Amino acid sequence: MTAWRLPEGGLPVPTPPLTHGWILLRHWSAGDAASLSAAWSDPEIARRLPVPDDPTEARAAAWIAGEAERRRLGLAVDLAVVDVDDRVFGEVGLSSFDPDRSVALVGWWTAPGQRGRGVASAAVRLVTDWALGELGLGALVAEVDRDNAASLRVADRAGYRPLPDRPEGRVALVATSADRRGAAGRAPAGGC
Repeated sequence: MTAWRLPEGGLPVPTPPLTHGWILLRHWSAGDAASLSAAWSDPEIARRLPVPDDPTEARAAAWIAGEAERRRLGLAVDLAVVDVDDRVFGEVGLSSFDPDRSVALVGWWTAPGQRGRGVASAAVRLVTDWALGELGLGALVAEVDRDNAASLRVADRAGYRPLPDRPEGRVALVATSADRRGAAGRAPAGGC
């Protein structure tokens, strides 16, 4: 596998923004701080993901303000998942880039009122296709808790396949550029 290189100037955001049906993936904006703070306060998100102990709107605004620097340094691409009225439904992002292996981690969350509607599956498919296509990565890995049936379904619907079991209670799933080339022309699973 060829080593991947961080693009000059850092990690890009998809331009134009990625869309599927009634959802759009875009960079976080200052006006999203209240939605992000509310998501961080959700017990399910707080149980599954590293969120601030004090998930205030000010903390959310500071995290959003650091988005460009995280991309510049090649640390992460974090995208808000919004509807046609620009309401935040969730997030999907890439992190832990390994240029030597041409791989990154993919992660997501969905706001409580939007779960079970296909939002995460569509968002993960969109970012996966972009990362394995335009961004040029060879593979994405999702690490999901074994007891998180919803996220395991999201990964499956987005075309990820399980890797050998991990002892720490998490399931690792992978999507590769070769998988995507083989799936070209097939209709996507699930929907918005």
